[in-house]
Amino acid sequence: MTTDASVSDRPGEAVSLPWLLAETTIIQALGTAAVLTVPALAPAVALTLGVPSSFVGYQVGLVYLAAMLSSLVGGAVVSRWGPCRTGQTAMALTAAGCLLASIPHLAGMIAGSLAIGLSYGLINPSASDLLQRHSPAHRRNLFFSIKQTGVPIGGIMAGLIGAPMAVAFGWGAVLWAVAATCIVLMLALERGRARLDAHANPATRLLRSAGLGLTTIRSDRSLLILAAASFCFSAIQLCLVAFLVVLLVEELHMGLIEAGMVLAAVQVMGAVGRLLWGHVADRIHSGLAVLTGLAVLMAVVSTTILFVSPQWPLAAVIAAFMLLGLTGVGWNGVYLSEVARLSPLRAVGSVTGTAMFVTFAGVLVGPTLFSSVHNHVGSYIGSYGVLTGLAIIGGCLAAATWRRDRRKTGAADPRPA
Repeated sequence: MTTDASVSDRPGEAVSLPWLLAETTIIQALGTAAVLTVPALAPAVALTLGVPSSFVGYQVGLVYLAAMLSSLVGGAVVSRWGPCRTGQTAMALTAAGCLLASIPHLAGMIAGSLAIGLSYGLINPSASDLLQRHSPAHRRNLFFSIKQTGVPIGGIMAGLIGAPMAVAFGWGAVLWAVAATCIVLMLALERGRARLDAHANPATRLLRSAGLGLTTIRSDRSLLILAAASFCFSAIQLCLVAFLVVLLVEELHMGLIEAGMVLAAVQVMGAVGRLLWGHVADRIHSGLAVLTGLAVLMAVVSTTILFVSPQWPLAAVIAAFMLLGLTGVGWNGVYLSEVARLSPLRAVGSVTGTAMFVTFAGVLVGPTLFSSVHNHVGSYIGSYGVLTGLAIIGGCLAAATWRRDRRKTGAADPRPA
């Protein structure tokens, strides 16, 4: 009999759900910490490399360009080698990327960013495969959201731990610490790997399997529109976390450590939001309705931040960014759960990988667009109009998907628990 604590898709092979949630969440946290460490320490890194601090938008774009490419084959890699082995591969690539990026030279940063991006594109297809196979359907949004708390946890690691460590030992030491932790986790994942990867098919053809996800999304307008909405949401999220520290330091005159603490607070709210919105989506039986509502809140808060100035009370500034963290960082778990729900059961990994290609495209375009607007208007705060526009577009797309889904299936999830 299936229980919440121990479930399985294979007779006689129970899988500990708490262990599975811990494994997928930690992998997500470390992958995200690697992605966000450079943006969190942008002023110090830019000084060492001899580039302007706004370079961080292009560095983040490079990371997600690589993530886009690897996500396309992520589901095929999961199918061929198994989700656990894929997670181990992601941790190995993350460690290598951090070590390369710690080299105080622009070439090392470029190579390291590419490796970190390649690893990041593998994380969601592997985790979605595991959670879709082993989590009970009536709590799917919550379990996906628990796993996705790894993203803000990684941001907290980068901001709350990374900034003081960088001040004490240099920013390279932060990347070394992330690399060492990834290696330890990669080795620890070997325990139980054979059971979790039992459904792997070594005969899977990577390119053909990758094409399955693309074909599925192209033929399902609900998935296609939902993925387009995630383009907007991911652009908002990465613009928020990538430019927050440099905005606070250069335009609101905070110290690096204090700004890192604000980034950590924003990420905490993102983690709270992921759990909250996952729970709400399960209670009202509509993740798409939740995503539509979150877009409205993102638009309102982003517009408010356009008027932030050094004369604002510090508490009001922090509250505005924390509220944007609650919404703009809190949407992912519900989104991934909806992608899994709308996907064919045997193609969750491939469809998730393809959907994340579109999501990562938003991350690639968003910070680059934000940097370009900043270079034109000369203000990070003044560039927040970009986020308002993205939120409005994303909300319209999420609402369209919600209407299509209601017409097709009604409010209830038609798939069995």
